[in-house]
Amino acid sequence: MATKIALFCGGRGSATIVRELLRTPDVQLALLVNAYDDGLSTGALRNFIPGMLGPSDFRKNFSYLLDLYSDEQYALKNLIEFRLPLDFGKEQVERLGEFAQSGNTQLVATPLSDLLGGLNETASDTVRGLLKVFFDYANGSVKQFDFRDCAVGNLLFAGAYLSQGGNFNAASEVMSRLVSSQAVLVNVSSGENRILVALKEDGELLSHEVEIVGPQSPVPIRNIFFLAEPLSESDLEELSGESVAYKESWLAAHESLPEVSEEARRFLRDADLIVYGPGTQHSSLFPSYRIAGDALRTSRAAMKVFVANLAPDHDIQGLMAKNLVDRALTYMGDPENTSPAITNILIPEDASRRTDRLEGEPLAVLRRYKNATVVRGPFKSDLNPQAHNGHAVVSRMLDLRRRRELHEEKPSLEIFYDLSRRPAGDGLVEEFLEFQWPRYFRRVVLRVHGKLPKLPAVPPCLAIEEWRCDGSFPEVSVTADWLRAGGSDYLATITGDGEYRLRDIAFGVKVLEQGPFGAVYGSRTQSRRQFNSSLRAAYGERGLAYRLSFAGAFILSMLHALRFGVIFSDPMTGFRVYSRAKLDALENLLAPDHHATPMTITKLLVQNRIEIAELPVQYRTFAGFTDPKWRLRRGFANLMGILR
Repeated sequence: MATKIALFCGGRGSATIVRELLRTPDVQLALLVNAYDDGLSTGALRNFIPGMLGPSDFRKNFSYLLDLYSDEQYALKNLIEFRLPLDFGKEQVERLGEFAQSGNTQLVATPLSDLLGGLNETASDTVRGLLKVFFDYANGSVKQFDFRDCAVGNLLFAGAYLSQGGNFNAASEVMSRLVSSQAVLVNVSSGENRILVALKEDGELLSHEVEIVGPQSPVPIRNIFFLAEPLSESDLEELSGESVAYKESWLAAHESLPEVSEEARRFLRDADLIVYGPGTQHSSLFPSYRIAGDALRTSRAAMKVFVANLAPDHDIQGLMAKNLVDRALTYMGDPENTSPAITNILIPEDASRRTDRLEGEPLAVLRRYKNATVVRGPFKSDLNPQAHNGHAVVSRMLDLRRRRELHEEKPSLEIFYDLSRRPAGDGLVEEFLEFQWPRYFRRVVLRVHGKLPKLPAVPPCLAIEEWRCDGSFPEVSVTADWLRAGGSDYLATITGDGEYRLRDIAFGVKVLEQGPFGAVYGSRTQSRRQFNSSLRAAYGERGLAYRLSFAGAFILSMLHALRFGVIFSDPMTGFRVYSRAKLDALENLLAPDHHATPMTITKLLVQNRIEIAELPVQYRTFAGFTDPKWRLRRGFANLMGILR
């Protein structure tokens, strides 16, 4: 079955990737492009034909889709990209118009006549017909169009637009038939005419797309907006001297965001792989993500790959790959990548490893970032270091997808169980081997702190190991090692002197997979009766210990709420499940030192805005077994963890 790929691209940034995808068998390719460029001849056409969008990026991509091994297609490519000379005056315009009427290529000068003469009959008739529509419009217009330096492909697109009654997306279909496209070229928007405007951090306004892509100050762009009308002189005068915040508020109030086209929504919905290609970010790509944000977040695509730019551009001066990912996610409406809108980030293996104190670690030194896997590779072209090696990028993406499908999409799990406080190893092993782990996971490893009984034969997808840890809180050491070492997708830690049920871990993982949470805490206190009976079983007739433990749980919950603004019903739970994809921010923050406690982990989760879910879990204690002193020591250490 063919792989359905939807690629967001601009004009030239993804050219090598597009061509490699066209060479790859069993790929159905859709190129998603926005049409809000307004520079050079594109801007001239938009001013000349009211309501028309910019065809420039469409023209460039159509030229990539042509079969260059065909003489006729090669001629069509060169014709589409051919720019009329700067001395293309009134006489030359008239001769081109006469060609549109008669089809006589001798009326126009070389090299244009040679390009027109190289077309087959069908293509020649279509080109002539589209030019005729444009010239009929131009001859009837009170405006004068400047043909100098205009790409012929833009004139053809304008003719298609006029022939389709001003429907830009229908015009794109006409051009697709002309080039016998091997891929589908899709307008991201429904065709609304909008002006792209950018606001810089110092308050400077870039009032047209041509200014966004052109030379500019090194001050970063703050935000982009879609306006129904260009900024007028009175608008600019009103905004002059105002604060950045006021300008941003004013632009947001006047914004009219285009609707995503039904074609784009359909291709994103059905895609197996979505690729965010490199290019001019603030004009070609970020606007597309804003328009298609909802469709991106809800797409069923298992992989969504962000391909980082290789070289700086005018609009992204001083921005690192991580900054581009952050902005892309913000414009997609998923700033923390909880959907996730991006699953993989491709950066060149020699990417800068510079650390910026304001931005944190660059992607070059990270394994994961905001739930996405960072993939390094030889993605630069040897021929042109500023262009991507299309083969390297495409082969890596397809290889990642194949590997993902091999164990689709059952995650891996590690379970740490602290048996040092109780000897019930036989029952633990029995429960572990009886539960149907393969239904939910591709591999599960049970690591036990304490003495294990003699083990029976274990299925290949399971493993049971002894794990030695020092200190009062071995679960913290295990969590810190798990974060740094890589490995399983999920980690469950079970500690304490009571008994939890292993089967509750599977439910906790399901919650993590389907929600925005990075951790699940198992709550032992679903009811007053259960809470009181649990404490009585633990402390028996020790009234003081009972009362201290009863009050301590509430005190810890209250202090945590006051300190971090989060309330937990059971802050001392020994049942926790973590998702690696959501805990990247903790990778270098959690140290297994003698001060770290489970409350330290909770504090880090809250401080890094990682959501925690509380779920009811099965739990029981045993009369005469609990050591109150041990419980009180742990409670006091956790209290210090909150206050530090």
